[in-house]
Amino acid sequence: MNSMTSDSLYDELSNWLHRRSIQGWDVETLLTELVEKLNEAGLDLIRVHIGMPMLHPLFVAGSYSWSRGKGIVAETYDRGLEKSDAWLKSPVRETFLNGKEEARYQINGRDRDRFEIFSRFAAEGATDYIIQLTGFDDRKTNLIGQEGTIFSWTTNAPGGFDEKAVALLQRLRLPLSAEIKGLSQRRLVGDILRAYLGNYSTDRVLSGQIQRGDGDLIEAVILFCDLRQSSKLAERYGFQGFLEVLNDYYDITAGAVIAGGGEVLRYIGDASLAIFPFERYERDIDACDAALAVAHDAMKRAQTINEDRKARGEPSLEFGIGLHTGKVMYGNIGTKERIEFTVIGSAANEAARIEAKCKELSQTVLVSDAFAAIRPGNWHSHGTFELRNIGHPIEILSPLNLQQA
Repeated sequence: MNSMTSDSLYDELSNWLHRRSIQGWDVETLLTELVEKLNEAGLDLIRVHIGMPMLHPLFVAGSYSWSRGKGIVAETYDRGLEKSDAWLKSPVRETFLNGKEEARYQINGRDRDRFEIFSRFAAEGATDYIIQLTGFDDRKTNLIGQEGTIFSWTTNAPGGFDEKAVALLQRLRLPLSAEIKGLSQRRLVGDILRAYLGNYSTDRVLSGQIQRGDGDLIEAVILFCDLRQSSKLAERYGFQGFLEVLNDYYDITAGAVIAGGGEVLRYIGDASLAIFPFERYERDIDACDAALAVAHDAMKRAQTINEDRKARGEPSLEFGIGLHTGKVMYGNIGTKERIEFTVIGSAANEAARIEAKCKELSQTVLVSDAFAAIRPGNWHSHGTFELRNIGHPIEILSPLNLQQA
């Protein structure tokens, strides 16, 4: 390390950490600036890893790894990580099971072959490795007993970390962990919002649109989807079995919406409401194309899942999709204590009524004349209908060939 004392260097880094945290940053920026400052101090770092917990439907943890010449790589880890080789054969697990907050390994010496990753690090010139764990007592997880941060530091200094470097890293563990906790909490809020609200609504909430009555009049494609024969399926499978059926159904339909860039607003039992706001597309027809592509994707997903269900002697999952366009009020409704983002207006009701015609007309996908006017194609008209509680007639059409509509 350089000629600065460990105390003076710690004070400098501590002041930097406090100042930058007030200014606002993210983990990537923290890690980039931290590595730069520590290498300027002479630690000769070639790899730094930060692991942090996630509260997410799919992922249990996330990480940011900096390595010399490669920069920063961000990763997420699926639930079930505790059963994977990555966890079972990691120095993190050994350190935790030994009840330690810190461990040090001589990669160019006796510990080179202790873990597979150490052999790889050694081949890259690494000599010394320090791992630090800091638990968050107020948050629990099934992975390592409690959530917290993981820091690992790898150097290629010929003699490894010197005493001053080790002392500095030890003192930095808690303030860095506290900052990472704050940043992970911020990310956690975003992850939860996106899981429950979707990207479009989350962006509005994070921008401050959180009061009851906040809303905007928008134009959009409205997609309404409903499961067929749901009562019979519920009776056949019981509560738990029907829940699994619903998840399969939503993987087909809502999964297609999310993959296609739409916004799922609500799950209403065995139905769902989604939108494709025109403002997110260059042209109105592009929103219609996206919605049609989603309908096609849902049908392909259904074919795959239903082939598997048929092979198991299970009934197929059938559904209807109604597509409509129009103006809706998009915003917060509910009570002062419990609100949700959704769309209200006649166009949303009309989309639901159009979908309800799918069963009667033996069609999987139906669109309105308003949709077809924006998106001309190979349509078959089923006629003009007076729909329940809709004050004007609507022509209903279906694509003769969904891929070419």
